[in-house]
Amino acid sequence: MLPLWDIIKLVLDSIAHGLLGWINNPGMIYFPIMIAVVLTIVLRQHVRQAKIEEHLFGAPFSQPLRQTLISLGFGLVGGFLASVLMLSLGIALSEQIGIIYIWPVVLVLMLVSPRFMCFAYGGGVVGAAVLLLRTVTHFYPALSDIGFLADLMAVDLPALMALVGLLHLTEAFLIFISGHLNASPIVVKSPRGEVVGGFMLQRFWPMPIAALLVLAVYPTEIAGGSIDMPNWWPLLKPLAEPNPGMILLYSPLPIVAALGYSDIAVASSPRQKSRWSARNLLIYSVILLILAIGAGNWPSLVLLPVLFAPLGHEILIQAGNRREWNGRPRLQAEQGVKLLATMPNSPAREQGLDADWTILGVNGIEVNSAQELAQALSAFPGLAEMDVLTPQGEPHAVRLHQREGKLGLVPAPDSSRRGAYLNLQGKGFLLRMWEKFKKKQSGA
Repeated sequence: MLPLWDIIKLVLDSIAHGLLGWINNPGMIYFPIMIAVVLTIVLRQHVRQAKIEEHLFGAPFSQPLRQTLISLGFGLVGGFLASVLMLSLGIALSEQIGIIYIWPVVLVLMLVSPRFMCFAYGGGVVGAAVLLLRTVTHFYPALSDIGFLADLMAVDLPALMALVGLLHLTEAFLIFISGHLNASPIVVKSPRGEVVGGFMLQRFWPMPIAALLVLAVYPTEIAGGSIDMPNWWPLLKPLAEPNPGMILLYSPLPIVAALGYSDIAVASSPRQKSRWSARNLLIYSVILLILAIGAGNWPSLVLLPVLFAPLGHEILIQAGNRREWNGRPRLQAEQGVKLLATMPNSPAREQGLDADWTILGVNGIEVNSAQELAQALSAFPGLAEMDVLTPQGEPHAVRLHQREGKLGLVPAPDSSRRGAYLNLQGKGFLLRMWEKFKKKQSGA
């Protein structure tokens, strides 16, 4: 039976040692420094989100520092879950797991498109390169004598794909519990050319993790106690074979990782979209883990997780995009004016109005567009008595006093909309340079 409680205590001890171990061991200072670096990156992302909101609506909805602290809280929960899963399944980090090759690939892919900054794509590219080299080496054995290529061909692909699956499983959990939080109202142009309102879902989670490290050591080098694990553990046996007289030692090592989630909700609410994404990512992660564990026991199946990692992830992305853009925009009103949001600390927010409320009339004047709403409000610049519908369709009457000439209403876009909208193309540096080169060649 799996000693779950002992594993939990080991994870907590390892993460606590990472956070506080530098007090007695200065060499451990890397851990809090890395957390500070990742938190700085997360803070910059939230600041960027606030600037986009200010550009679109004149003022930000987000509070970057508060959102960064919330992200850290959820990241601690996610890191704990990932650590317990890694130790329980026996997915160990080693020189053969090949993470060192994934990061450069991920960074290059990010230059093509930011959405490719994901271990699913980077792991797929590395896995394909490893399998191609192993095949070519059958015809050109001399390639195995080249140090870099030999190290690359030695990558433990089942363990690498299992790690990708484990991280995405943790991401699915974090999306489920917090993916909808701080959804940012946006105005975008759909693939059909319509300007519509929706929400940008962006979450970033710094994750302190107790990773499982495997080392070959002599029995005399082992200090401290040990945990008795079941006979089936680890599920994935490491490729490393210890030298005579040595044994494999599995030990937790505190490291810092980061996960991110970016999505858009147009036809569904932020909560509905994040739950849908989490469910499908969970299914993807479990399938990838099963394929990776199967490949660890039957090496002839290794191509399956290598192909499924990027292709399955891309199918999820495309399915999510089609679901949103093929559906009817949720904030498109058949009658009245739908609200995309209300500004923080505004009279409208104080009266409980927010996204998905519908304004039917102002001071007895029926309104059916953002332009008509603006005209009705300007006709009575003081008190505004509104007939509204709640998101559940219940009628209400609301009295608002304009503060400094403003109520804080942000109507969802309609045919009368004129103004800025967000471009969701998301092209990376390399694609932008390629497009500039083509324009230059064509003389445009």
